[in-house]
Amino acid sequence: MNYLTELIPDNLFPSLPLIGLYAESHFRFRIPFSRYFKREPELIFDVPWRLQPGETPTLFLVIKDAHRFPVLLKRVEVSVQHGGETIFDQAWDLDQEVHDRQLEIEFHLKTTDTLAGEMDIIPRLSYSVNGKDRCMEIDNYALLPKPPLRITFSKEPMPLLPGWQSGDTHLHSSLTNDQVEFGASLGVIRKAAQLMGLNFITATDHSYDLDDDPEDYTKNDPELCKWKSSRELIKEMNRTHPLTIIPGEEISVSNARGSNVHFLHYNDSKYFPGSGDGGEEWTKLHSQLGIEDVLENRSQNTVSVGAHSVYRFPWLTRLLLNRGHWEAADHERTGLDGVQIICGTPASGSFQDSRQAWIDTLLKGFKLGVYGGSDGHGNFNRNWHVKLPALTLGLSEDQIFGQSRTLIKSATTGVNDLIQAMKTRRTALTTGPVGDLMIEFGDQHAEIGDTLGVSKGAELQITMLGLSSDEFGAEMDVTLYCGRLSRLEESILYHGSDHRGQFELQLSHTAEDSGYVRLEISSEGSRWPGVFVSSPIWIDIA
Repeated sequence: MNYLTELIPDNLFPSLPLIGLYAESHFRFRIPFSRYFKREPELIFDVPWRLQPGETPTLFLVIKDAHRFPVLLKRVEVSVQHGGETIFDQAWDLDQEVHDRQLEIEFHLKTTDTLAGEMDIIPRLSYSVNGKDRCMEIDNYALLPKPPLRITFSKEPMPLLPGWQSGDTHLHSSLTNDQVEFGASLGVIRKAAQLMGLNFITATDHSYDLDDDPEDYTKNDPELCKWKSSRELIKEMNRTHPLTIIPGEEISVSNARGSNVHFLHYNDSKYFPGSGDGGEEWTKLHSQLGIEDVLENRSQNTVSVGAHSVYRFPWLTRLLLNRGHWEAADHERTGLDGVQIICGTPASGSFQDSRQAWIDTLLKGFKLGVYGGSDGHGNFNRNWHVKLPALTLGLSEDQIFGQSRTLIKSATTGVNDLIQAMKTRRTALTTGPVGDLMIEFGDQHAEIGDTLGVSKGAELQITMLGLSSDEFGAEMDVTLYCGRLSRLEESILYHGSDHRGQFELQLSHTAEDSGYVRLEISSEGSRWPGVFVSSPIWIDIA
């Protein structure tokens, strides 16, 4: 029985767009018509969906393309509400002209004892473009509804066990900037991560964006100025702030069928090109490199992970950009470190498919770590995206920053320590609850990611830990799986559904076959289902 997928309906959210977050609204694809084009900059209010205790609630105003459409910002007004009742109002007079390509402004909200639980944030901006006064609420995108931004003022920290670090390992910044999407700056993303309670973030901008001319994303730069300057920027930011940014790249590569899939590649000083699905040349829909090309030519001390592994792109994206998913043969590539099996919420059939493909690969004897990530481009509170270029935009509460996270068992958040832990598969994913897993045999001690060598019939002592909170669903459903390679199947060693808040469990297990054990935890959650999935501890029978 598959408890995790039984508890999560596969139709709670529609298919993910996976095509643009923070919607670029000014590119017109060589046609004069666009339903959402406006002769003013993109203006977006955003706020993290949760606030860690002790942090000051901060609202961000993102301004994009003001170098083309200068804007005079006049006044910001914010209403904080709960259950339809106003808790307080706050306002700032700006009188600020903006001519920047991209700019973000922070607004710090009042803190009061009444701010607890989920609140509605309704920001409004008065501004002027070309001498004409305008007013917007939430954003100035045409054709979209304007529901309030929602933020949870948390009473408890984000769940985390000692020795673990929590972060989003699939993120895009303002370095991703093209015909349909753009992101927030790394500085703003780092600030949002701090407010939310994360320990690290990554910068995995598209390979086909990192080789662009910094002033014109429709032109490539053979000198790779954008790539080079971004690596130096990340190094400098890590020198001046405790919240770590892991440098990376999302590379478009060809899979076993010749379709375009994405590779999350971390901590390499070498740039890998990949433009088959970037839409830069519509006659060239095949990426320059295959999966094996990256794995064979990467630098030392790097990590390579299959991105949103079996997530299905919309049919139009598959048709126009030759996008596919990670096939079974792709999971079995020598040198692959792991796969991202969740991209946003777990309430998707694609998550269940990705999870099963990962399990099938484990049962064939391949050692892959498990990863989570949002694929967010800013999008701290909701997902703004292009549905059909030049025609429609969309909103959802999926693929928002920090919604699904990777847990890394590392003593510090230094880049080298995090990378080493990822290389040794000390990873798990979560959208809420967290856990840990250990095995003792005599004087041997194995943790998540380790391989334990024992003789057949060895009596193993297994310890499981778990932690959650009211915010993420204190009632936890716990399942310990055992994979047996000779039978190509998993069995359940333990299942319990009456664990609340925190638990520690021990059980004995007789090793009969080479394979692995791994831990899953689920909870109801407040906004979306809570899941935890650990990478395995592998067992080799001598």
